[in-house]
Amino acid sequence: MLVVGLRVVRGPDWAWDDQDRGEGHVGTVVEVGKAGTKVSQTVFVQWDNGDKTNYRAGYKGSYDLRVLDNAQAGVKHASIICDGCRCQGIAGIRYKCTRCYDYDLCGPCYHGDKHDLNHVFQRFETANAVGVEMTPRKGSTKIQSRGIFIGAKVVRGTDWE
Repeated sequence: MLVVGLRVVRGPDWAWDDQDRGEGHVGTVVEVGKAGTKVSQTVFVQWDNGDKTNYRAGYKGSYDLRVLDNAQAGVKHASIICDGCRCQGIAGIRYKCTRCYDYDLCGPCYHGDKHDLNHVFQRFETANAVGVEMTPRKGSTKIQSRGIFIGAKVVRGTDWE
């Protein structure tokens, strides 16, 4: 479910060329279509490059976006400790190893290749979500996230007065 504050990247049905400035560029969901309206399955994304555009989030069965991180939207797995960095209370998406007993990773540790890359993980987007099985990371293509991160050049956005 898409909510305001989610950090997103291109999804499986992306059809908008380089509207986001290219693969790996990150944006934030800033508006979600109202339920019961024609735009109920769409969202507006403010890209870190300054552009703001609407995208399909289930509209006619298409998904233009994929959730990169949801910690900014307040998602927390309070009682879970990351076995990679030992952080208490995983903020954002939780990754649970399906092979090892009680082994969990936070997003940065999972994407930083902590733990065995041949192991299958489940991805939990919220504390009460059903886990979605991920394919093993071994041999996967990595795409660098691009946007407002440490060392990024920041410019005035569309709402600057």
